[in-house]
Amino acid sequence: MEHLLSPRWFAGISISAMCRRIESAVIGIHGQGSGAPVEIRKTISFDIPREITASFNELQGIIHGAAETNGNSTAHNGIAVPASLYHHVLRELASIEEEAVTELLHEARLTVSDILAVGVNDAGIRSLTPAGRFYLGLCDAPYLAQQTGLNIVDHFPAADIAAQGNGGPLLPLPAWIFLKSDNRSRLLLDLGRTARMTFLPKAENAFSYQKITHLDITPCGSLLDALIWQLTDGKTAADAGGRFAVQGQQVPALLTQLRNALEAKSDWIPQGVVPDRYLQIAAAAAQNGHPHQDILCTVCTFLAERIVSHLGIQMNVSVSSSDNEILLTGGCRQHGLLMNVLSSQLGYRTLTPISQIGVPMDTFDSLCTAMLTLLTVEHIPGNLPQLTGCDSTKTLGRITPGTIRNWHRLLCEMAAIKPADRTLRSAA
Repeated sequence: MEHLLSPRWFAGISISAMCRRIESAVIGIHGQGSGAPVEIRKTISFDIPREITASFNELQGIIHGAAETNGNSTAHNGIAVPASLYHHVLRELASIEEEAVTELLHEARLTVSDILAVGVNDAGIRSLTPAGRFYLGLCDAPYLAQQTGLNIVDHFPAADIAAQGNGGPLLPLPAWIFLKSDNRSRLLLDLGRTARMTFLPKAENAFSYQKITHLDITPCGSLLDALIWQLTDGKTAADAGGRFAVQGQQVPALLTQLRNALEAKSDWIPQGVVPDRYLQIAAAAAQNGHPHQDILCTVCTFLAERIVSHLGIQMNVSVSSSDNEILLTGGCRQHGLLMNVLSSQLGYRTLTPISQIGVPMDTFDSLCTAMLTLLTVEHIPGNLPQLTGCDSTKTLGRITPGTIRNWHRLLCEMAAIKPADRTLRSAA
């Protein structure tokens, strides 16, 4: 078949949880199914303009407020959505997404006609209301398809929510496809805004993916960034490299307070674990005269302790001491003190950046989104009941046609695949 001679190209666009950064990636699939060899052709990322982030935050604040006060209204899931602001955010984000995919294809030396589909994944606006789970995506797919001519796949969480799931996490399965090993199980430690851990079982049989687990451990980057902002009265937005924290010393009493304020365990939180309780404790410590550096140093020790504790539990249950590998990704890997404390507490276990096995760290979410898009095209379910709580697996995503030529190519591709033959078990 033609696609066995040359790769089929898919692109993924990911918007960060707080709508501050966009990343995009294009991958080539040499064959059919999630087990086919994957070529990572190009990835890019850049910051989203602050005015768009501000509009998103305003929209999120309005909807979350409505969820708390107007749960019994007749609007969408009981929530009245400010239409003008919502469509403004959609259109502005679509313009940024158009810019990202245009630059991506240029640098990858591919044309619009080369790409079968582009997946767009964003956190969306979510809330839990008396009427059910509220989810509103942030992709203006018709506009993006019209402007680029590309087939767009978005709204990935919707089918899972319809199947009584939480709408996520949806990236652990694509992560396993990229990072799985035939010889050993792995743990993926994502030190982003939230420290997240995903167990990636070794690919020993067709059912291995059913052992994938995921856990949101603790606020990480969100806590450290908010803390330095709070302690410096808004003068510093981030402790770059941990240069403030490394100057401090541990405060035993503060460390005890942080331990006593542990949040209840949660498998997954769309916007990440909220750091508010820890920030309140840190603010009280600052008022009691503790230096900023000491507070930051103590918080880093606490975070490392929490992460290592959960890694130890998962390693003992799922991976033997002689057959373990911890993979690392996420922006907080650049925080020097946190990584030093984490490494010292891990002992003989080492952290292997995913870049060392050929997967870019800064654009991993967009790579996973491109893989989700492939699963959609091949009729392979993208949600896992043990992760999302859904009552059935579903093919995810909503497809919006691009140009007639590109839409015809995609239809022909999808029609050539028999759904009964494309279960994840047979593809993995």
